[in-house]
Amino acid sequence: MMVNKSHAITGGHAGEEGMSLVEIAIVIMIIAVVTAISIPAVAKSIKAYNLRSAAERIAERLIGARTLAMAKNKNVTVSFKTGGGGNVTQYGYDFSPVGAPDGTPDTSDPDDTTQTYYVETPPTGIPVTFSAGGTTLANGKGVAYTSRGELPIGASQADIGLSNSSGTLTVSVNLRGQVWVH
Repeated sequence: MMVNKSHAITGGHAGEEGMSLVEIAIVIMIIAVVTAISIPAVAKSIKAYNLRSAAERIAERLIGARTLAMAKNKNVTVSFKTGGGGNVTQYGYDFSPVGAPDGTPDTSDPDDTTQTYYVETPPTGIPVTFSAGGTTLANGKGVAYTSRGELPIGASQADIGLSNSSGTLTVSVNLRGQVWVH
């Protein structure tokens, strides 16, 4: 009896190795369908993350201004510079007296020129509006903190609205100077 040596070495029949073209095509189609389904969900998650990040960044700037006002025992304002459509184009610390900010975010404190600050712009695609007491405020208005870390007497709660296609968020500052995102 003779044994085919090539058959004994491979341990199987010829042509059993690998995948067929049809099997590869099916796997590629499954991957394409899963990818097509997941891309919109990922895009929406990214937009929601960007919106939350922008709101948190504004809240951090407001909390920083409150802390700075109390630490330096002076009035500090976060001014919101707006464009033609009423949307915020820049924001930052304004060291002008409370009640009379010049509306331009400052890069330095006139009383301490060794300290520098940066002016921020909202991310592209996220319109930001600023209102107090339900009234949309004009260019240069802001959230003013007294040296006690509170809003001045006669002020109203400030609300900074942010929105994009994933939704809207509001950063609020109450009369006691507390900041929250909702």
